Amino acid sequence: MFDIGLVSKAMELRQILYFVAIAEVEHFGRAAQRLRIAQPALSRQMKLLEAELGLELFERLPRGVRLTAAGRVLLAELQGVQAQLARAVAAARAAAAGQHGALRLGFIEAAAWQGLVPEAIRAFRAAFPGVELTLAAMPTAEQLAALRQGALDAALIYNPLPAEDLTAVPLVRHAAVLAVPVESALAARSEVALADLAGQPLIGFQRRASPRFFDDVHSRFRAAGFTPRYVAELMAETEILALVSAGAGLALANSSQMWRPPHGVRFIPVKDLNVSLLLAMVHRKDDPAPVLDRFRTILTGLAQKFQA
Repeated sequence: MFDIGLVSKAMELRQILYFVAIAEVEHFGRAAQRLRIAQPALSRQMKLLEAELGLELFERLPRGVRLTAAGRVLLAELQGVQAQLARAVAAARAAAAGQHGALRLGFIEAAAWQGLVPEAIRAFRAAFPGVELTLAAMPTAEQLAALRQGALDAALIYNPLPAEDLTAVPLVRHAAVLAVPVESALAARSEVALADLAGQPLIGFQRRASPRFFDDVHSRFRAAGFTPRYVAELMAETEILALVSAGAGLALANSSQMWRPPHGVRFIPVKDLNVSLLLAMVHRKDDPAPVLDRFRTILTGLAQKFQA
């Protein structure tokens, strides 16, 4: 197999193209016309190429030329190189257009069950089948760490905090609702008020899990005139809902969880809560990746459809 690495560094791509053109028509004059260069310049380049390689590539005939044995082997191998170069150029152009490459996407599990995120993923796969899409469900803090370490290209999280090194693209808001065990006296209600939660055992988020949501909820509790009675404060919503299902207490949860309610849990609107969670796509600031831009375009284009 011809090894391009064995060729002199002085061998230029144009010399390869010139050689192939001459070999295909077996005539310097016709090759010069095809290449739109002067015949003496073409002849000079071939003499330079033969000198660089230390090989006779052509037999000069009265009318035209004929490849030597070495020339025939070189032509066969260089035609393979040309095909490889064509594939490389096509792949580079596809990558520049966002049609080729890889996208590593993190997401909050609750956002992936229904609505914007799964629809955007389906639309992206259909539009850009040449892109390798890697998906990972992670808590917010882990997504942001992976994003900063270069292990993710984008993160889909709720209520992102401002960061100098990251850009957040707002997408949709999901309301907060009350999750209650089915045996709770509140389970038969079509809606509740904040005052109904006073004195109830609550299961909540630790503030570091979602600072903005935590602060918004507690400001509403203060406005309603009571301090919540927490029996547990956890990091993950799945763990919170598991305790609700076990009858340990009530919890404020993302309304997107209503699409896959845990066994024994009912979701009820809280009429005077007025707290929502903003789903956003977060990526490194000034990330120029075309494939990321294509996914962002699909997400923002679909977001209007799913506005609560």
